[in-house]
Amino acid sequence: MMKKRNYFYIEQKNASGYDYKTIEIESEDSFDKELIILAFPMHELPNADKILSMFGLKENTEYFYQQCREVISAPEKHINEKGEGKLTFQSYFHNFPNSVTAINDKAIVVVALQPKEEANADGKKDYWLVGYIHANVYDFKDIDGSVHEGFYYNMLRISERSENGVKVYRRKKIFTLVFSVLHSLVDVYGVHFAYAAMGRENQAINDALAMNSTKYEKHFEKFPMRTNTKINFLFGKQSAAKQMVDITNDVPRLKEMYAKLIENKGSYVFQMYHNEAEFLRMVENIKSYSKTSRVLMIPDAAGNIDAACVAMNWGDYFLFTLENPTGIFKLIASLKLTDNLLYPLCIAGSKSGVETLLKGIAYKYRKEHKCHLTLLNSYAGDPHHEAKASFIFDDYQFFIISDRKEHFDRLKEQSKDEAGNVRYFIDNPIL
Repeated sequence: MMKKRNYFYIEQKNASGYDYKTIEIESEDSFDKELIILAFPMHELPNADKILSMFGLKENTEYFYQQCREVISAPEKHINEKGEGKLTFQSYFHNFPNSVTAINDKAIVVVALQPKEEANADGKKDYWLVGYIHANVYDFKDIDGSVHEGFYYNMLRISERSENGVKVYRRKKIFTLVFSVLHSLVDVYGVHFAYAAMGRENQAINDALAMNSTKYEKHFEKFPMRTNTKINFLFGKQSAAKQMVDITNDVPRLKEMYAKLIENKGSYVFQMYHNEAEFLRMVENIKSYSKTSRVLMIPDAAGNIDAACVAMNWGDYFLFTLENPTGIFKLIASLKLTDNLLYPLCIAGSKSGVETLLKGIAYKYRKEHKCHLTLLNSYAGDPHHEAKASFIFDDYQFFIISDRKEHFDRLKEQSKDEAGNVRYFIDNPIL
């Protein structure tokens, strides 16, 4: 049964606080208590106390951060409702919110909060954080050269809080409520494309997405992705590492890398580094926060870039742990191999050059930074799928929502390889 709920879209800061819109949505959630739902720019996270105070909630930023840390560390399940799948994991972000905003500060934070019944002495109420999500804002270039904004949803977490051994928010269709907010936010912000990972093929999430897409007259589709896990002790090669050149601070080389990236992947549907400045900004954001993340290349015979990538040390951002691992993941967990994960992105170059590069960074990061595993995303049409393939992998789904199906179909058509595979996007800094 549908119910009416409101969320508050925070806009410009003013002399007394913030301007905001009150937006009504319909939701199928079955939670029977009050929820205060806020959507505000990520760069306002340091001012969360002032935003919360406007809605009668406890005016304490550190209290809010602690609530966020607890919810963000809720398990992310890459399994379906039948328990099929290999990965359920938790991410404990260091130095929140700095570690999060350092990756991408162009995002809208959406939080749902349940106020406690009694007010404090100052009239403000404590609360429980029920849900947390980022709607990352990205730009991509259209067929005609025009640039459009879209959303990439990430960090979608629902609180695991329990009372008397019973989880308070589970089985209350909170996911459906969150998707109702996100569908509305697309219209409020004025974007026409959104995508995110949804884990394994899960019927409950699938139904929530499909139902909301139909309700809001949006096109909805899915596509598969595979995360390969390389064991760096087995995969890495010292001889490959010796061939690498660090170009993190070499702007001319970075520009050369960007040209190769566009040559390889410029036609992908959501190619978010649509200009050189955006690519350089991403590199600057990563290296400014993570002193061990680098941009590395393999030169060709003439000294030009044969292959290059951003080697991102996720261990600088968060601690990653596996929950109830099975099979080979049980061994990986017992050896504590997930403490520091290596995640290469913006991979570009020849097949042989990329293979050498991946082996080189696997060796370097194991020896220098105790990164024992490398995560490599692959999909149909990936030119480097052979170099990325591993006997340890996890298959999951992405979803895409758009209100411009014909436009979207044209974008997909231009991205196809010779075999007809649609290529959607290059790797995101955080999945």
